[in-house]
Amino acid sequence: MAQLNKKIIAVAVAVVFCVLASFWPQQREENMLELEQQAMQTEEAAAEAKITVYVSGAVAKPGLHEIVPGSRAVDAIEAAGGMTEEANKDRVNLAKICKDGMQVNVPRLSAKELRKLKQAQNVYIADNVNAVDNAVQPVNYVSAVQQDYSDGKIRLNSATLEELEELPGVGEVTAQRIVEYRNLHGFNKIEDIMNVKGIGQAKFNKMRPYLDL
Repeated sequence: MAQLNKKIIAVAVAVVFCVLASFWPQQREENMLELEQQAMQTEEAAAEAKITVYVSGAVAKPGLHEIVPGSRAVDAIEAAGGMTEEANKDRVNLAKICKDGMQVNVPRLSAKELRKLKQAQNVYIADNVNAVDNAVQPVNYVSAVQQDYSDGKIRLNSATLEELEELPGVGEVTAQRIVEYRNLHGFNKIEDIMNVKGIGQAKFNKMRPYLDL
């Protein structure tokens, strides 16, 4: 009798084992499908993710722009409409990888460099005007160039330290103070620059013709 019970138990264990074994391949397949779905969802989420950067300076549309993670500065500048003609392209690291919340600034040419560029533009325009019909008025082209470059003024809300140092009476220390004030408050009008330590009415009067926002 005891031997019969042992056989029955052995048969029952074997049956249970066979039943469980029949479910294992199906369970493994379900697990693999679930892992694949999770991987696809992760890839889709990464593709839809965006980071926000602030593009400033000599670009067509300065401000906040969304780009794909891993993008470089050149992509952020393209999202901002590209550089303007007064951009100092040699001072922009286009290969820099962007991070969320960072600023990409495109410096402008200095007042001296803008004047040289404007003169070169005027010469180029004059040469081309002389080659076409006399009805074309050169003064109209020159006027357009002057409007584009704003007479080489320094823009307080986006100028670099080097550009600020070109203002009358502004050295390295004062330029740094201007940038620190800008980061804290920004400039709503050019007269706000007198809130910067070391800049009074007399110094403001000298630099006023060269200031812009």
